[in-house]
Amino acid sequence: MADLTDLGFLKGVIAETVVSTFSPDGQPNAAPMGAIMDSLQRIIIRIYTSSLTYKNLQLKRCAVVNVTSDAELFYRTAFKEANTDGEMPREWFEKAETVDAPRLKMADAFIEVNVVKTSPLDAERAEATCKVKLIKAQKVLPKVYCRALFATIEAIIHATRIKPFLAGDEREQKQALKLLKKFEICRDTVKHAAPNSPYSEIMSNLTTMIDSWRKVKGESVR
Repeated sequence: MADLTDLGFLKGVIAETVVSTFSPDGQPNAAPMGAIMDSLQRIIIRIYTSSLTYKNLQLKRCAVVNVTSDAELFYRTAFKEANTDGEMPREWFEKAETVDAPRLKMADAFIEVNVVKTSPLDAERAEATCKVKLIKAQKVLPKVYCRALFATIEAIIHATRIKPFLAGDEREQKQALKLLKKFEICRDTVKHAAPNSPYSEIMSNLTTMIDSWRKVKGESVR
């Protein structure tokens, strides 16, 4: 079995993953989450307590940490409204082997975990300490480095934070503006490196979403 370092994890370093869980009614759910290797057998997931993933983790006490570099997969799991009827297709998922959770078929690797404990970080976030039960990796050919790919994933992560910050207090709105500037840098990178590509299409969709959030907040759209 591969170990976490084979997948690129480093102790104490945040890795961007997609965590999948089952809801109480058996509906599969997936969302981008930061994951940190605590040891070869433990992963820490940092998560907002208001999220469906947190509620599912509390109930089911297990999950699958999916490893992928697919920007569209990050996009469609981060923003459910990008999918038909606002739901991710069930055919994307299959049952995990060792835990009561779904895994994403198109992921490059799967890490099946049990939740050992959850601890609060602050008023809005918690961390779930998870024990690794199984690691499976697909046989994937090496891919060339593309700046647009990583800029798109970075932009998606920024966008997931921009929406709640825009709806927050003055301090959070200032944070949203900082994230908007970072988002714009990513957008410029994609425009330069991959115009008329799937990455530029995702960036266009994200820009439209962000503009709509700012209009709702009553801000001028740049």
